[in-house]
Amino acid sequence: MFHGNFWSNVEMNLETGELEEYDSGIRRHEDLYRRTDPDWRHENLKDDLALQLYLLKRGKLATVEWQSLKRLAAALETDFNPDAERIAEEAGKLLDSYAYATVRCILAKIENFAEANGKQLMVLFLDPSGAMDQLLRGETRPDQEIVDYLKANQFRYFDMNEVHAAEYRSFNLDVPSYYKRYFIGHYNTTGTHFLPTRWLLRWSSGWSPNRLPTGRFQSNRLTSKTT
Repeated sequence: MFHGNFWSNVEMNLETGELEEYDSGIRRHEDLYRRTDPDWRHENLKDDLALQLYLLKRGKLATVEWQSLKRLAAALETDFNPDAERIAEEAGKLLDSYAYATVRCILAKIENFAEANGKQLMVLFLDPSGAMDQLLRGETRPDQEIVDYLKANQFRYFDMNEVHAAEYRSFNLDVPSYYKRYFIGHYNTTGTHFLPTRWLLRWSSGWSPNRLPTGRFQSNRLTSKTT
């Protein structure tokens, strides 16, 4: 399921090479019925490069806007080979790069908003189907660049992926069995209790990372656009 297509989102403007923020295409209760209209869905999704990459990664799409994907890769300053033999893997890498670039921009925007309003930001980091799974298996996490970004900009963040990986090493369980302890797709009751308990233990231990001065983020890579 590829959900959330029509909510507020961030997309790359291929003309400017900048990420733009788009308002939701569904703003009223009755707008939800638009999702049952195939013509409306096609009109709103036909140029969605993230959706094309997702379907290409899943082997559900044979023809995509190859030139647009190459321009997207150029804007993200990453590689993309449309002639790659393992095109699904190539699409997955570009989709991840797109997602991580978006995450960095959103984090910067949220932090700027928090500081402008006298608030403090705490980032909870949990990716059960991605980073956490790799860490449990002793593999390299795919989102390391986001971890590096959080550290470099001295965000307050709590990485539940690492917490789960550390706990998993104390069990004699295979990965699927460990997941069943805490997840039913999302957290089950045990997982819902486990997260705040571990967060409070970390907080009570005196965890208080240093902060950089207000206004350290530049927002010129994220613009707003109303559709």
